[in-house]
Amino acid sequence: MADYQKLSRGDLVMSKARERVKITHYRITILRTIIQLISFILIFGGAFGLAATFIVLPIMAPAGNPYTTVMGAWQLMELMLTAAIFPFLALAIILIGSITLGRTFCAWVCPFGFISDIISYVGKKKWVPRKTNQSLFKFSVYVALFFLFIDFSIAYNQAVGRSIYSYFGEFYREPSSIIEPTTILFSLLFWYFYWGLYPRNIDALWNLIHYSPFFWFRISVLILAILVNYYVPRWWCRWVCPLGGLMGIGAKYKLLKVYVDPKICLGAQCGKCTRVCPMGINVLDYVGKYIDNPLCTTCLMCMDVCPYNAIKVKI
Repeated sequence: MADYQKLSRGDLVMSKARERVKITHYRITILRTIIQLISFILIFGGAFGLAATFIVLPIMAPAGNPYTTVMGAWQLMELMLTAAIFPFLALAIILIGSITLGRTFCAWVCPFGFISDIISYVGKKKWVPRKTNQSLFKFSVYVALFFLFIDFSIAYNQAVGRSIYSYFGEFYREPSSIIEPTTILFSLLFWYFYWGLYPRNIDALWNLIHYSPFFWFRISVLILAILVNYYVPRWWCRWVCPLGGLMGIGAKYKLLKVYVDPKICLGAQCGKCTRVCPMGINVLDYVGKYIDNPLCTTCLMCMDVCPYNAIKVKI
């Protein structure tokens, strides 16, 4: 008691907070994983007899899978644009989602985000320098702009009666599907196995050389997305995902933010929050601030591992 009398009011609050019994970690992460699993089942609920809905979510959900019950906002936007229809609904969902919840759906609902997290749990995490991580995020914005340019070009030419569909082959409705892992996994490979196009015996393996170069390119993208994720969690979500790039811009101004309390945080003496962040954010850069980093998905893993409740969610 005598020791407390020598402390300032702020130091007293901090000392008492640090004397609390440490929290059992990963309660939020377990809850998030359960929600991700439920979301995954519901998104592909057609396989269990669930009917398709008119719900559009700010996630990457393949339009070509017959069992999906919802539509991904990015996929809807591309489908409408390439049909020369302005995608008011898709753009509104992306905009409203980014300025209210930011990229929260990436961490809690997105199918490929769920798969990425599972791989990361058993992977060997490698730290990417903060500046490199932030710079590579810009690449996802360029990817988004590149495909939007293609989408609007197709839309314009359709509107003036000069179709350019033939230039894009099978990708004329969803140009970005050529590099989108969720579509490759749950649309391309789904139909590949559904129609029995895989070699049924060793003698038939030679037929694989006759597959389209685009097929092998897309398979390579999927393998790369999975393998690199073993070492760099959510690397595709960080640096390539066009929807993540778009929503990251608006996420800087989102209403729901994570706050790091400087009165309680131990800073560099602890650093657990930074080490656990799946998006490679240096959380300690935001002590006393709201985390407005465009990479933040509000997964709350930083909050989950903080021993002293220094990290909170605020509006």
